[in-house]
Amino acid sequence: MNFYKLLLATVLVCVLPSCAAKHSDGKEMVPTIYYKPTINQKSSQCTADDLRDLLSPEGESLVTLCQKDFDLCLLQGSCFVDNGKEVISYNYHSIKDSVPRFIPVDLKVCPFGYGVRSSCLDPYFSVAADLKYYKPGDVIFIPRLEGAVLPNREVHDGFMIVRDSGGGVLGQHRFDFFTGFFDHRSRQNTLARLGFGDPKNRFEYRMATEAESQAVRTKRNYPGLKASALEEGYLTRPHR
Repeated sequence: MNFYKLLLATVLVCVLPSCAAKHSDGKEMVPTIYYKPTINQKSSQCTADDLRDLLSPEGESLVTLCQKDFDLCLLQGSCFVDNGKEVISYNYHSIKDSVPRFIPVDLKVCPFGYGVRSSCLDPYFSVAADLKYYKPGDVIFIPRLEGAVLPNREVHDGFMIVRDSGGGVLGQHRFDFFTGFFDHRSRQNTLARLGFGDPKNRFEYRMATEAESQAVRTKRNYPGLKASALEEGYLTRPHR
């Protein structure tokens, strides 16, 4: 008798619109992770021949880095540079005369840097996608993420906003997940523990409905960040 009651309850729950809306539609993604690294100039050593200037769009030198640190900043799209006196945030801006250009970022506005169209990157809730298939502000739902506990103890609702793009993010099912100051090796990185840092993994996803998308964009204060996100400690301190 108990078995039939349980079966009936399950059926009733799964026919509800909310249950159906949460379901994926069978599409699978290829995931990777990117983050915002901190570069410590004092501890990073290289020869004079291996130094590289981070240039502004106007061609002015913003800071001089070792080539490996320059490459890391370019690969991740943004970085902190700790010069021993202050920590400055830099963000990739554009290519001019075949040279990458960067801009400083106001940490009070976008502590993690900018995505596309000057939107703020929102760790664990923003993703880079191929803009041939998606537009900034599009929302996807990933069942694998729903209920995951984040480093600040927030519980993930499974929804991600397209806030960024990238040279290596090509194809309709290719997504790069932004995880703030934690890279794919960090035990504190919730998405890494769930397997989103391994492109061999596949996870189901679907496009959010328009009603869901509007609610998610409002909840995350797109294209900005939630006020609480700017105040939380793990969002405002660089992690190495």
